Amino acid sequence: MKPIARILVTIDLDLATDPVLELAIRMAAAFGAQVEVIHIFETPGYHGPAVLEAGQSHAPELEHWRTARLMVGLLDQLAAAGFKSRGRMAFGVVEEEVSRVARDEAFDLIIIGSHSRQGLDRLMAASVAAGLIRLAHCPVLVLPHVPEVIPG
Repeated sequence: MKPIARILVTIDLDLATDPVLELAIRMAAAFGAQVEVIHIFETPGYHGPAVLEAGQSHAPELEHWRTARLMVGLLDQLAAAGFKSRGRMAFGVVEEEVSRVARDEAFDLIIIGSHSRQGLDRLMAASVAAGLIRLAHCPVLVLPHVPEVIPG
């Protein structure tokens, strides 16, 4: 297995991102890896740009987006931990877009948080983490939903 040099972190606005980002920082520090953060808007029928780049000094046209502000905050946290990073927002089916980006840009590891749904909720909502594990060309590290750590 090749060394881990590039880590792609998938964030979800429905799930607290701090534990996922903390895990990414620990993994990046252990391997001396670069970190990138991505959020996918699952929007069928969207006809805008495929990818919106976000940086610590992001474009004013993204300022009104809650996701852009969250992304910049995450990039600030990574910078404070000593990592130069990049963020982006893309559109499409989450597991397909994340696996495509990871493959096309030669990421070595994907980190994602899980909702850990149960019962009828699990039956009704497909697992993005499970889909990503099936599609990804590289290892996928799934941080399980822990109610004491990640609020509901």
